[in-house]
Amino acid sequence: MKTKTGPNPIYCKSESQAHPVVRNRYAVETEPIKEFFATICRWIDYRVSGGYIFGFSRVGKSRAVQFWLSDLLAERYNGRLPLFTLIHNGHNIVSESEFLAELLASSGHKFSKRAHREIMLDRLVKLYATRAADLRDNHIVLVVDEAQDMRDVNYRTLCNLQNALDALGFQLTVISIGTHQLAFQQEVFLLTGDIHLWARFMAEQAKFRGISSEKELTFVLEGYDTLSDWPENSGTTYTGYFFPIAFAGGFRLAKYAPQLWETFAKNAPQHLGFKLEVPMVHVARIVHSLFQDFSDDYVSKYEVTHSELSDLVKRSPYRVHLSAISKSLREDSTGPAMRRAQHVEEVPKDISK
Repeated sequence: MKTKTGPNPIYCKSESQAHPVVRNRYAVETEPIKEFFATICRWIDYRVSGGYIFGFSRVGKSRAVQFWLSDLLAERYNGRLPLFTLIHNGHNIVSESEFLAELLASSGHKFSKRAHREIMLDRLVKLYATRAADLRDNHIVLVVDEAQDMRDVNYRTLCNLQNALDALGFQLTVISIGTHQLAFQQEVFLLTGDIHLWARFMAEQAKFRGISSEKELTFVLEGYDTLSDWPENSGTTYTGYFFPIAFAGGFRLAKYAPQLWETFAKNAPQHLGFKLEVPMVHVARIVHSLFQDFSDDYVSKYEVTHSELSDLVKRSPYRVHLSAISKSLREDSTGPAMRRAQHVEEVPKDISK
């Protein structure tokens, strides 16, 4: 019986340690990323005041922001869109000053240390307005990632920022991105009577989903096969880099999409509670394992078997991850907004009053 030979000698080369796959510093295009971008562009074009995009953990939301969003928006709007991004840090004690300091720091302001909140807000307004004026536009976009930990005080601060910019003739669109718990914030706003905050930041919503079909998985794997490039401008794709001989002979990851999708489906929890969506992190992990553990010589001579793919999936935390998501959804369905409202300041104990 043949067995794979590994680790892949190419993967182990010193120069390969700079490869985006080895460093885990990349994101291939996916159908969910394309939908994500189309949604954001629609909101920008309509100049909505705010919207939120939510999805399960590790489906690829942050990767889309980090590796795709800025370049795609620059191309779409010819580099004339003032774009700011913030990776929000959750805090046990929510502070307006802390949040303003985060916004200033993420924008590269040289005076980002905490000061009086009015001073920091003024700095932020001037920074945003100046950037927009320099680009000859009056529309500014702020993307807040990891926004599931945002609280009322954060959104009130953003409301103040919008108002101050509006007084100067500028419009600010705030796009919040986070896990599915972010969807409960709108319920908190409604329960606490903050309709104006809901209308500004939660009226528009969209879901960032995982990979949901064999066809979509094929598209992802084709990204490694044909739509990637490293070293930059070398014309060598990720698959071609780690398996040069096999690649020249016709080896492609996309060929294994049917078997891999079947394996993902078989290893998902039986009572998932939602249509199967494979978080992108697990697709990337399987590809990483193939590049690392299978040699070019091996895949040049043999087919990667269904059993080998199945072993890779079974050894990963894929099933545990989906089980955790399913459990979380069941628990949240028992009254997430009620439970979360208990942690919001100024909410009466009896929320029916």
